[in-house]
Amino acid sequence: MQQVRGEIIELEIPSSAEYVAIVRQAVEGVARRMRFDAIQVQDIKLAVGEACTNAVKYGTPAEDNDCVQVKCVVREDSLTIEVCNRICGCEIPRVPSQPDLTREGGLGLYLIRQLVDEVDILWGKKKATVRMMKKLTVAG
Repeated sequence: MQQVRGEIIELEIPSSAEYVAIVRQAVEGVARRMRFDAIQVQDIKLAVGEACTNAVKYGTPAEDNDCVQVKCVVREDSLTIEVCNRICGCEIPRVPSQPDLTREGGLGLYLIRQLVDEVDILWGKKKATVRMMKKLTVAG
């Protein structure tokens, strides 16, 4: 995914599920300001919510006073959102091309892939980042 400069909005929340809604609301405001249509806004909110939920669930527990960082990069033609968290002892997830409905969970990355235009997972020794990009399409 090409990185081009744009306006940047950054948030940091405690690694706790109760704060995910705050990120969803903030990203909704950014997407509406950019003039994404109502369906695109909902898609973006759902994708970000899934990425943040995964970061909280699989990242370092809140008891460690860890945080989830969210960065939105606003460009003229797209919105890129990065959800980053510290990791310890988990393997890089694979993004399934089809969901496995026979098992509990595991649909988050599949949903994200369906809802945004591009998804990258950047996996380091201590840090994971899910980068999502949604193109701004204007009806007309």
